[in-house]
Amino acid sequence: MSKVLFMNCSPNKDGNTFRIGKNLLDGVEHDILQMSDYKISQYGAVYEDDQIKEVFNKIKDYDTLVIGSPVYWYKVSGILKTFIDRLYMLPEAEILRGKKLYLFAQGSAPDEDTVKSIKFLASKVAYLMGMQLESVVVDTDSGNKILSEMKVMN
Repeated sequence: MSKVLFMNCSPNKDGNTFRIGKNLLDGVEHDILQMSDYKISQYGAVYEDDQIKEVFNKIKDYDTLVIGSPVYWYKVSGILKTFIDRLYMLPEAEILRGKKLYLFAQGSAPDEDTVKSIKFLASKVAYLMGMQLESVVVDTDSGNKILSEMKVMN
């Protein structure tokens, strides 16, 4: 049985992304990491209070990452994008190798280009980090498609 971590990448800790993630993982033993609790500096501008290594320390013992994000301006949230940007050239990012990745994004009306872009991003992150991409679903804020199409196995 794998250990599952839900990474809520919304600045709204109790919003639609969180609700969909909780419903998606109903019946699956999991822990939650509220990414908005951590300060992650932008790539190339790292400050003393940067907490990226703390995030890596939190996720290292999990086999499966379920990442949820709202759709902002046709992409994933800034919280998630900044985390992804910081994976580049950090030796700590090696802990992602071999982990299963599920990613969902929800927003008011994601168009076809938004869906393609987010799926492309997920596939590149999985490939470059040596992760196993299990599922990517982009949906409206109802989350019905996410809940019907994405099945997280532990």
